[in-house]
Amino acid sequence: MYPKVHRTLWDYNSALYDYERRKHNEPIATIIKGFLDKKGGKVSESRREIHNRFYALDWKCQKQILYAFLQSGRYDREWAYTQLYAVWDDCFIPVLKELWEQYHEKRLSWLIIRVFPIDYLKKEFENLSEGRNYFFLFLRLHNETDFVLDKTRLNEADLLGVKTKLREEILDDDVRDIFFLIIYKLCKGMYEFRALHTIDYHTFLDEPLLRIFNNSIVGTLLSVLNCYGPKFDMYIELKEWMLRVTDSFSKEHEELDAYKGPDREDYLREKIQEYCQKQIPSEYVSLWGSTDLTNRQAILDVLEQRHKKHIDKREQESHYKVE
Repeated sequence: MYPKVHRTLWDYNSALYDYERRKHNEPIATIIKGFLDKKGGKVSESRREIHNRFYALDWKCQKQILYAFLQSGRYDREWAYTQLYAVWDDCFIPVLKELWEQYHEKRLSWLIIRVFPIDYLKKEFENLSEGRNYFFLFLRLHNETDFVLDKTRLNEADLLGVKTKLREEILDDDVRDIFFLIIYKLCKGMYEFRALHTIDYHTFLDEPLLRIFNNSIVGTLLSVLNCYGPKFDMYIELKEWMLRVTDSFSKEHEELDAYKGPDREDYLREKIQEYCQKQIPSEYVSLWGSTDLTNRQAILDVLEQRHKKHIDKREQESHYKVE
């Protein structure tokens, strides 16, 4: 009779699964050498190993790796730019300055705006300020006496962000004006959004919302409201509005996601835009439908006029309450 064998849970797990054995780590100097030797046949393998081990290495090795990647191709340079946010040191300024003046890479511009000296940002202002970079340059330069803010270069969400940064007065009605301007532009195709499905999780709210609301400008606006305490109630109000629109759309158009035509995304986008525009309060459809939305100065003028009206309305309401 065979003796009784007592097997533990670990024994059974070991029997059921074959664990992949990893080879012992080679010295990091060997891995770096393999990456630098472009004809040695180990560049890709060495790159993967460096990516995996980078944050466990000491600063001396990290610095060596970053210099090596900055002197490599675009993919490697962009990987290095990303790591530099976490391990920044001013010693990289000279090499990054050379790379910027040679390539003018967008991802490098983000890093420069974040960490370079103010004087260099001023010198390279025109080259650095394309697109939304202008807003981030504002965040670095707004306290400089020679910086002149041009609000026509801001999208609507960043305009609200600038107002909070400068401590300008912002009324709830001002926020509604800006929010429904963004939604109206989305409905009119002036801002893009993906529509492979009608409903998706919003990248900021982490809740299922109509796909039109999963747009970076909407997300930025919500982020500003959420972080700016005095306007947190507006964050809740606008969030609930989007949830209501999403719910009503789902009930009325639950068949849409079954549509499989070759123009599926365009078709779904058009249906979402049509429905969403109908949900915008008529006041804002009339307001923004009668404004030249390609003229940013015209939009700013309307927002300023509306702000004055909102102030008058608030004062009148306060007066009636006192009486």
